[in-house]
Amino acid sequence: MSELTRTFIAVDFDSPDIVSRAQEVQKKIMESGAVMKPVEPQNLHVTLWFFGELDSGRLKMVLDNARQVKFKPFKVEVKGVGYFPGGNRINVIWLGVSDPSNGLKGILDQLLERLTKLGFRYDDRGFTPHLTIGRVKYVKNKPMVLQQLAQLRELYFGEQLIDSFKVKKSTLTSRGPIYSDLLVVKAEEDGP
Repeated sequence: MSELTRTFIAVDFDSPDIVSRAQEVQKKIMESGAVMKPVEPQNLHVTLWFFGELDSGRLKMVLDNARQVKFKPFKVEVKGVGYFPGGNRINVIWLGVSDPSNGLKGILDQLLERLTKLGFRYDDRGFTPHLTIGRVKYVKNKPMVLQQLAQLRELYFGEQLIDSFKVKKSTLTSRGPIYSDLLVVKAEEDGP
Protein backbone atom coordinates (compact mmCIF):
# COMPACT_ATOMS: atom_id res chain seq x y z
CA MET A 1 0.00 0.00 0.00
CA SER A 2 1.39 3.40 -0.91
CA GLU A 3 1.92 6.08 1.69
CA LEU A 4 -0.79 8.76 1.95
CA THR A 5 0.11 12.45 2.03
CA ARG A 6 -2.25 15.01 3.59
CA THR A 7 -2.13 17.64 0.84
CA PHE A 8 -3.37 21.16 0.17
CA ILE A 9 -2.62 24.09 -2.13
CA ALA A 10 -2.08 27.45 -0.47
CA VAL A 11 -0.66 30.95 -0.69
CA ASP A 12 1.63 31.93 2.20
CA PHE A 13 1.36 35.32 3.90
CA ASP A 14 4.61 36.70 5.27
CA SER A 15 4.21 40.49 5.19
CA PRO A 16 5.74 41.69 8.50
CA ASP A 17 2.84 44.17 9.00
CA ILE A 18 0.19 41.52 8.50
CA VAL A 19 1.99 38.94 10.67
CA SER A 20 2.57 41.31 13.61
CA ARG A 21 -1.00 42.69 13.50
CA ALA A 22 -2.37 39.14 13.33
CA GLN A 23 -0.38 38.26 16.46
CA GLU A 24 -1.76 41.35 18.25
CA VAL A 25 -5.32 40.28 17.35
CA GLN A 26 -4.70 36.70 18.51
CA LYS A 27 -3.54 38.08 21.87
CA LYS A 28 -6.56 40.42 22.22
CA ILE A 29 -9.04 37.64 21.45
CA MET A 30 -7.40 35.26 23.93
CA GLU A 31 -7.31 38.00 26.60
CA SER A 32 -11.04 38.62 26.07
CA GLY A 33 -11.85 35.01 26.99
CA ALA A 34 -11.33 32.70 24.00
CA VAL A 35 -9.24 29.62 24.73
CA MET A 36 -7.70 28.98 21.35
CA LYS A 37 -4.73 27.53 19.52
CA PRO A 38 -3.23 30.48 17.61
CA VAL A 39 -1.85 29.77 14.15
CA GLU A 40 1.94 30.23 14.20
CA PRO A 41 3.23 33.23 12.17
CA GLN A 42 5.09 31.00 9.71
CA ASN A 43 1.87 29.05 9.00
CA LEU A 44 -0.35 31.98 7.93
CA HIS A 45 -1.83 31.09 4.56
CA VAL A 46 -4.92 31.13 2.38
CA THR A 47 -5.95 27.61 1.42
CA LEU A 48 -6.96 27.40 -2.22
CA TRP A 49 -7.78 23.68 -2.20
CA PHE A 50 -7.62 21.06 0.52
CA PHE A 51 -7.35 17.52 -0.86
CA GLY A 52 -6.99 15.45 2.28
CA GLU A 53 -5.01 12.20 2.09
CA LEU A 54 -3.61 11.46 -1.40
CA ASP A 55 -1.77 8.37 -2.57
CA SER A 56 1.44 8.86 -4.56
CA GLY A 57 -0.30 8.61 -7.97
CA ARG A 58 -2.91 11.26 -7.18
CA LEU A 59 -0.29 13.46 -5.51
CA LYS A 60 1.79 13.29 -8.71
CA MET A 61 -1.29 14.41 -10.70
CA VAL A 62 -1.75 17.41 -8.41
CA LEU A 63 1.95 18.35 -8.66
CA ASP A 64 2.07 17.94 -12.46
CA ASN A 65 -1.05 20.05 -13.00
CA ALA A 66 -0.08 22.72 -10.46
CA ARG A 67 3.21 23.24 -12.34
CA GLN A 68 1.23 24.24 -15.45
CA VAL A 69 -0.68 27.12 -13.80
CA LYS A 70 0.36 30.53 -15.19
CA PHE A 71 -0.17 33.84 -13.40
CA LYS A 72 1.38 37.26 -12.94
CA PRO A 73 2.28 38.68 -9.49
CA PHE A 74 -0.65 40.47 -7.84
CA LYS A 75 -1.54 42.12 -4.54
CA VAL A 76 -4.25 41.34 -2.01
CA GLU A 77 -5.33 43.22 1.09
CA VAL A 78 -5.96 41.73 4.50
CA LYS A 79 -8.79 43.47 6.29
CA GLY A 80 -11.35 42.60 8.92
CA VAL A 81 -11.66 39.89 11.56
CA GLY A 82 -14.43 37.33 11.55
CA TYR A 83 -15.28 33.85 12.79
CA PHE A 84 -16.85 30.59 11.68
CA PRO A 85 -19.47 29.21 11.82
CA GLY A 86 -21.13 32.46 13.01
CA GLY A 87 -23.88 33.57 15.35
CA ASN A 88 -23.08 32.45 18.87
CA ARG A 89 -20.66 29.68 17.79
CA ILE A 90 -16.99 30.64 17.60
CA ASN A 91 -14.86 27.79 16.27
CA VAL A 92 -12.37 29.48 13.94
CA ILE A 93 -11.07 33.07 13.96
CA TRP A 94 -10.09 34.43 10.54
CA LEU A 95 -8.88 37.55 8.75
CA GLY A 96 -10.61 38.67 5.57
CA VAL A 97 -8.65 38.75 2.30
CA SER A 98 -9.68 41.17 -0.44
CA ASP A 99 -8.55 40.08 -3.92
CA PRO A 100 -9.52 42.99 -6.23
CA SER A 101 -7.72 41.55 -9.28
CA ASN A 102 -9.21 38.06 -8.72
CA GLY A 103 -5.66 36.66 -8.76
CA LEU A 104 -6.40 33.95 -6.18
CA LYS A 105 -9.56 32.95 -8.01
CA GLY A 106 -7.59 32.90 -11.28
CA ILE A 107 -5.12 30.39 -9.86
CA LEU A 108 -7.92 28.30 -8.37
CA ASP A 109 -9.93 28.36 -11.63
CA GLN A 110 -6.94 26.94 -13.54
CA LEU A 111 -6.50 24.21 -10.92
CA LEU A 112 -10.23 23.40 -11.02
CA GLU A 113 -10.25 23.18 -14.80
CA ARG A 114 -7.32 20.76 -14.82
CA LEU A 115 -7.99 18.63 -11.75
CA THR A 116 -11.78 18.18 -11.82
CA LYS A 117 -11.34 16.45 -15.21
CA LEU A 118 -9.10 13.96 -13.41
CA GLY A 119 -11.75 13.17 -10.79
CA PHE A 120 -10.70 15.55 -8.00
CA ARG A 121 -13.61 17.11 -6.13
CA TYR A 122 -13.72 20.65 -4.77
CA ASP A 123 -15.58 21.65 -1.59
CA ASP A 124 -19.09 22.70 -2.63
CA ARG A 125 -19.13 25.65 -0.23
CA GLY A 126 -17.13 27.66 -2.73
CA PHE A 127 -14.02 29.77 -2.24
CA THR A 128 -13.90 32.63 0.27
CA PRO A 129 -10.29 33.73 0.77
CA HIS A 130 -9.40 34.07 4.45
CA LEU A 131 -6.45 33.61 6.81
CA THR A 132 -7.22 31.36 9.76
CA ILE A 133 -5.46 32.82 12.82
CA GLY A 134 -6.91 30.64 15.57
CA ARG A 135 -8.90 27.50 16.35
CA VAL A 136 -11.09 28.03 19.39
CA LYS A 137 -11.28 25.20 21.94
CA TYR A 138 -13.88 26.92 24.13
CA VAL A 139 -14.94 30.39 25.22
CA LYS A 140 -14.81 31.51 28.86
CA ASN A 141 -16.59 34.84 28.31
CA LYS A 142 -18.72 34.74 25.15
CA PRO A 143 -20.21 38.30 25.39
CA MET A 144 -16.72 39.78 25.81
CA VAL A 145 -15.24 37.72 22.96
CA LEU A 146 -18.14 38.65 20.63
CA GLN A 147 -17.70 42.32 21.58
CA GLN A 148 -13.95 42.11 20.86
CA LEU A 149 -14.62 40.47 17.47
CA ALA A 150 -17.15 43.19 16.62
CA GLN A 151 -14.56 45.89 17.44
CA LEU A 152 -12.03 44.23 15.12
CA ARG A 153 -14.45 43.65 12.23
CA GLU A 154 -13.04 46.47 10.06
CA LEU A 155 -9.39 46.39 11.17
CA TYR A 156 -6.88 46.86 8.32
CA PHE A 157 -3.81 44.58 8.37
CA GLY A 158 -1.95 45.49 5.17
CA GLU A 159 -1.10 44.36 1.68
CA GLN A 160 0.58 41.13 0.55
CA LEU A 161 2.28 40.58 -2.80
CA ILE A 162 1.37 37.15 -4.17
CA ASP A 163 4.16 35.89 -6.42
CA SER A 164 3.88 32.16 -5.77
CA PHE A 165 1.59 29.43 -4.55
CA LYS A 166 2.54 26.10 -2.99
CA VAL A 167 1.48 22.51 -2.88
CA LYS A 168 1.94 21.63 0.78
CA LYS A 169 2.06 18.57 2.97
CA SER A 170 0.40 18.74 6.37
CA THR A 171 1.71 16.44 9.10
CA LEU A 172 -0.58 16.34 12.12
CA THR A 173 1.14 16.32 15.50
CA SER A 174 -0.06 16.74 19.09
CA ARG A 175 1.29 20.31 19.02
CA GLY A 176 -0.54 21.20 15.80
CA PRO A 177 0.09 20.70 12.09
CA ILE A 178 3.54 20.94 10.54
CA TYR A 179 3.51 22.18 6.95
CA SER A 180 6.20 21.46 4.39
CA ASP A 181 6.38 22.63 0.79
CA LEU A 182 6.18 19.90 -1.85
CA LEU A 183 6.18 22.36 -4.78
CA VAL A 184 6.51 26.14 -5.20
CA VAL A 185 4.96 27.59 -8.36
CA LYS A 186 6.29 31.09 -9.06
CA ALA A 187 4.49 33.85 -10.94
CA GLU A 188 5.68 34.75 -14.43
CA GLU A 189 7.77 37.89 -14.43
CA ASP A 190 6.39 40.79 -16.41
CA GLY A 191 8.15 41.30 -19.73
CA PRO A 192 10.25 44.35 -20.65
